[in-house]
Amino acid sequence: MEYYISVASVMGIHALLGLSVYLVAISGQMSFGQQGFFALGAYLAGMGTALWGLHLLPALLLGVAVAALFGVIVGFPALRVRGLYLAIATFGFGEIVRLAFLNIRYTKTIGGRVVGPNAAEGFRHIRYVFDRGITSLQYLGIILVGLAVVVVLFYLLDRSKFGAKLRAVEEDETAAAMVGINVTRVKVLAFTGAAAVAGLSGGFFVHYSSYIDHDIVALPLAIASVTYPILGGLGSFAGPLLGTVILVGLTEGLRVLHELREFVYGALIILMMIFRPRGLVDEALVIRVRSWFRPAAAAAATKAP
Repeated sequence: MEYYISVASVMGIHALLGLSVYLVAISGQMSFGQQGFFALGAYLAGMGTALWGLHLLPALLLGVAVAALFGVIVGFPALRVRGLYLAIATFGFGEIVRLAFLNIRYTKTIGGRVVGPNAAEGFRHIRYVFDRGITSLQYLGIILVGLAVVVVLFYLLDRSKFGAKLRAVEEDETAAAMVGINVTRVKVLAFTGAAAVAGLSGGFFVHYSSYIDHDIVALPLAIASVTYPILGGLGSFAGPLLGTVILVGLTEGLRVLHELREFVYGALIILMMIFRPRGLVDEALVIRVRSWFRPAAAAAATKAP
């Protein structure tokens, strides 16, 4: 039972990371640096509970706020480049964050343990969940509540004017600007929101694992985070959720391959880009599914007095 709870917890955490990449992607950008925001959220939330005595919620919000702030800082210069150059620039940001935490020492001795970011040794003993007797099942419930809140926000975004602006910018920036959409504002807001979601993912992760180091936020996490929406699809926020379930399930099933699993991820990205570039849940599938419900809704409206 503990194994399945652990897998479900990882799915919830990585689903948030996939949604963060999705939010950037539907504004016409592609980020390979969400692991940097994930790391910021993880370290700040971890320091909040382990070093500064905060409760879990304000510690998570601290991680989200700091990640969002860096999202704004990175978002503006990132607008100067596009395509492959943007991917390289965002990955460079992720590496800068990773190397920064590789060299930062900020520790305290608490209960005979050295707690806090300790350079290459990582950040150990983040015991908020364990010290308060929160079971793994209860913590899974907290993760799923956080994921549900984010999913509701994405649902509302899909049906909002801002969501339409995101899609318009993705389709054609020039045309979007000509009809009065502030392309820069839309892209920076998307980048900031995506950074906040990745920060929340990191905060949940660090309290799930009680430990983090620079290796955890390296290239494999960047590849995984991008693969979730590419495989799942960019037609709806349901795509990254589906992609996460498939890939985390696949990862668990391919444990015998160890690091070779990254090649499976790479192969999946290549195949999806060739045969289904918008992923499993693309716009055509979303329109088809919605058409199934429209006749029923119309019939119900006709029968209504």
